[in-house]
Amino acid sequence: MKQFWKITKTEFVSIFKDGGAMLILFGAMLIYGTLYPLIYAPQVVRDFPVAVVDLDNTPPSRKLVRMLDATPEADVRYDARSLDEAEQLFLDRKIYGVLYIPQGYEKRILAGEQNHVSLYADGGYFLLYSDFLGAVGEVVGAAGAEVQIGTLTAGGLNRQQAEWTAQPVAYDVNMLYNPYGGYATAILPPVLILIAQQLLLVGIGMVGGTWYEKGTWRRFRDYSATRLTFAKATAYLFLYIPLMLYMFSFQYKFFGYPMNGNHLDLLAIFLPYLLSVIFLGLTFGALFRKRETSMMMLIVTSVFFLIVSGISWPREGMPEWIYALGRLVPSSSGIDALVRIRTMGATLADVVPEAVTLWTLTGIYGLTAVLATLRRTRELQTAAAKVRTEHYKTNTESE
Repeated sequence: MKQFWKITKTEFVSIFKDGGAMLILFGAMLIYGTLYPLIYAPQVVRDFPVAVVDLDNTPPSRKLVRMLDATPEADVRYDARSLDEAEQLFLDRKIYGVLYIPQGYEKRILAGEQNHVSLYADGGYFLLYSDFLGAVGEVVGAAGAEVQIGTLTAGGLNRQQAEWTAQPVAYDVNMLYNPYGGYATAILPPVLILIAQQLLLVGIGMVGGTWYEKGTWRRFRDYSATRLTFAKATAYLFLYIPLMLYMFSFQYKFFGYPMNGNHLDLLAIFLPYLLSVIFLGLTFGALFRKRETSMMMLIVTSVFFLIVSGISWPREGMPEWIYALGRLVPSSSGIDALVRIRTMGATLADVVPEAVTLWTLTGIYGLTAVLATLRRTRELQTAAAKVRTEHYKTNTESE
């Protein structure tokens, strides 16, 4: 146990004396965990500028424009005289969407014919596009319902009967686990889990490279590789469990994210998740000879890890082999389990498959970390034996 805690203490000292490692492991995590939620604090897009091309200019078309302007998503700032004028406003980045009302809009309503309007939205901004599309769809649907109700009342039905006929089934929309319908609540929790993984991998790799550069590995070359691996892992586990609990408790509450589930279930998943990431980092760290190598090699993997995690693209849209490959990355199962517990209120029993996967990865990467550490210590032992042999030969020849 003395050797175990000596290794752990040395790892703590290596971390806290290394400004770069401190910045990566703690500073960057706190900055990302605070800055990202602040940037996305509004959650949803409101009052983005749009233009209307109303070629009909009749009471029904003007009412449609007023209804659009009354929605929380759109702010009708320009009344363009043609699509060319609206296009120029778009190219000047003064608007992000256009509603086109063709001539004859009122006549088709009075004639009981099918009407139509055209919508142009900036597809380069998915949130703006989807919100504008939803706002126009809601407004057009409401306008169409009013026309149908007017036709039915003219045919002899009273107002209530006409409303029931126009909408025979009333429905309410309830957004589970994301009451604001916001981007931050949906995307930031899984992103923070992925960021924690990347920062741990890079930070552990940096410290491993520093151990080689400063000769710290030579001090422990005769130690058991298993003891070395688990002692180093203990240091990172003690450091990151409080940090992750802080991120998923205080930060969640401060920024108003849904807080469900309990802390014990959260901790039960944090343990295998962090251990699997730490052991994977120790595997790389025992192979690096320079601290900068971890930065160059591991940061480029973040895009792949993001894709296979299911954050940017759902599992149902992935080929099965890519999804299976993604299960080898701790963040993929970690995101599924942690978000379901904290945001959706799942229990530990609900995330058993993810927990089993994480513990399996912990065992696999624990083994690879021990083997990588054993390779490093044997390499140092061989180098030390070679130096002793050469020193012995030199002394013998001199005698």
